[in-house]
Amino acid sequence: MFRKWSKYRHRFLPWIFLNFNKLAAEGVSEIDTPVLTDSIYRLLNHLPSNSNPPEHSNNLLSSLGFSLVIQESSVHSRGVFVKEGHVTNGSIVGLYPGTVYAPGDSVFLQSISNTFIFQCSDGQLIDGKSSGYSRMIYKSLQQQNRLAQYQTCDASWMSTAVETMANPLACGQIVNNGGKTHANVQYTEIDIDLRVVPLSQRYLLPNVRFGEPSAELRLVVLVAIRDIARGEELLSSYFSLC
Repeated sequence: MFRKWSKYRHRFLPWIFLNFNKLAAEGVSEIDTPVLTDSIYRLLNHLPSNSNPPEHSNNLLSSLGFSLVIQESSVHSRGVFVKEGHVTNGSIVGLYPGTVYAPGDSVFLQSISNTFIFQCSDGQLIDGKSSGYSRMIYKSLQQQNRLAQYQTCDASWMSTAVETMANPLACGQIVNNGGKTHANVQYTEIDIDLRVVPLSQRYLLPNVRFGEPSAELRLVVLVAIRDIARGEELLSSYFSLC
């Protein structure tokens, strides 16, 4: 029972609230967030709006040097692995998808039996659950925020199959916890300016805001903290963020 709790507690929302400030400060590497923000804009350009999801993985392999796959993990259930190529230290290797909630937004119903709520350092939350009430909210917001023929967020991450995702990096919610000893990626929070993202590329963003629209959108990116070889599983420390 204790072993199960020691793994689950990092996904248990009340425990996160009580322990976040202490644990988030441990073992964090400094990352240049403006550089990462520019990398996100460049990444969107590598995933042209007129290509199909399988081609997006090929585009990533040719432009970033790696592709990902979701498969069975010896750590817990499923995990994210480097399928082809290799990841270099400092590269963006994933995005944490889902609905973004501002501090004070009600998430009580969404949090029930939900191990995929990520708390940011400023109190914003990202709900990365792809089923149930969380799925219904995200899909509803996707339709509400549609601009003419343009989708302003991506829901294909809910399939949890990289080959069907519009953005094949939108699998950060599946990355398992390796602890500080075995982690090879860490979470980093950035805010992107939607005004500089062409409408034709907005559907590649796996996040949508709950509530009033804003020119800024919170993204949580996973960044490699060492080189990661082909076949290795991506492992984070749930409280290593910058």
